[in-house]
Amino acid sequence: MWTALTPLLRQSTCRHLRRSPTLNQFSSLLYRPALRSLTTASERSWSLRDLRRISEESSPLICHLTSDNPYHNLTIEHYLLTYSHPESRILLFYTNRPCVVIGRNQNPWLETDIKRLQQGLPPDARSNAHATPVDLVRRRSGGGTVFHDSGNLNYSVIVPNNKSFTRSTHAEMVVRALSPMSSTTNFDDLRVNDRNDIVMRPGAGSQWLKVSGSAYKLTRGRALHHGTLLYSSPYINKISELLRSPGREFIQAKGVESVRSPVGNLMWTTDTVKRQALRKEITENIVREFWRMYGGSAQRRVGWNEVTLGAEECVEEKHPEIAAGVAELMSHAWRFEQTPRFDFSSGVLDGLEVAFQANRGVLEHMVVKDLAGRDLVKRQKEDLEQPVKLHDVRNWKGFITRGTTQEENNNAATASAAPGDVEVSDALVDRIEAIFPRSE
Repeated sequence: MWTALTPLLRQSTCRHLRRSPTLNQFSSLLYRPALRSLTTASERSWSLRDLRRISEESSPLICHLTSDNPYHNLTIEHYLLTYSHPESRILLFYTNRPCVVIGRNQNPWLETDIKRLQQGLPPDARSNAHATPVDLVRRRSGGGTVFHDSGNLNYSVIVPNNKSFTRSTHAEMVVRALSPMSSTTNFDDLRVNDRNDIVMRPGAGSQWLKVSGSAYKLTRGRALHHGTLLYSSPYINKISELLRSPGREFIQAKGVESVRSPVGNLMWTTDTVKRQALRKEITENIVREFWRMYGGSAQRRVGWNEVTLGAEECVEEKHPEIAAGVAELMSHAWRFEQTPRFDFSSGVLDGLEVAFQANRGVLEHMVVKDLAGRDLVKRQKEDLEQPVKLHDVRNWKGFITRGTTQEENNNAATASAAPGDVEVSDALVDRIEAIFPRSE
């Protein structure tokens, strides 16, 4: 649970505010046909601190996040889950910049190529841009690892956790919303599989491709289902590279491991205008289906039960609890030191094998063996001057041979070994460093 959140919300009177230009522009672009008759002077804006009262009075509630920062969006999502009225129903949309998002109980060194993420996505030759950074994010819900970019729409549904909630309910909702679009996109069939993923078949007899994965967080009385939707990802051909860990054959993890599936776009176009139009159409179709399920006789009212929330919600002066949640998600302590216990074995290379166990991202013990299985080096957590955090090791060769992890000691560590020291080949060190690079 997110302990940084304060348990109390300040109840304040909803202020009548003039709609901002951003909200006017957003509603006119995205919902003009559906909401033209509903845009009246009585529309109001409200603070997130009024969430519990507003979500009780105006359920269902639709939120559109404008930030592409995954730490912002996941934290606001968690805030909505935590502080909305227990009987309310909320639909949330957001799109993140390029990032790899792992599940709450997953191992980042097993799920992704961390060094590849650090290098970023290659520059776009057409614009001569720099490499695009890729964030590594650990979310607060379970499930497997996913890749997000500008062509991926994230939707979240927050509802009461009662007998009517099932894990397939809202994936089926999205399928119903998207199916009428089959004639204008590139799929012949769309369905929810037994893993509650949404898969499409581009043509009769062709392979089923995953276009949407799901993850869940169930709390006392509340259920969160969030899903991805690859509608037109420009980096879809890079996903397998980013999610192919060099440590897969060397790590035995006790957490949740992802199930690999072939993926596809609902429709691909290089035209960014068409991509945005597709996103708007998909969003509106899902909103309409959600409203059919939960809206009853209520009307959609922009600024009241359909709102936009931006990065300003994460500013400490405005919402310190949300800002604290963002800082927590961005910390190495959250991304790496939440990893369940796992074992690593390098395999024999140049006559030696390095094996260790780690828990919460911290080394428990390490041993270096020769071909005969004799222990040449042993390092125990309790014998070290300070905990060795795997994401913070600067010098693996120095640590294996002399017990030092810092770069400033690198020259001594790579020099000729003293009598009794172990000579570790550069090839073996390179194998370990490729899996466990230092995180900046």
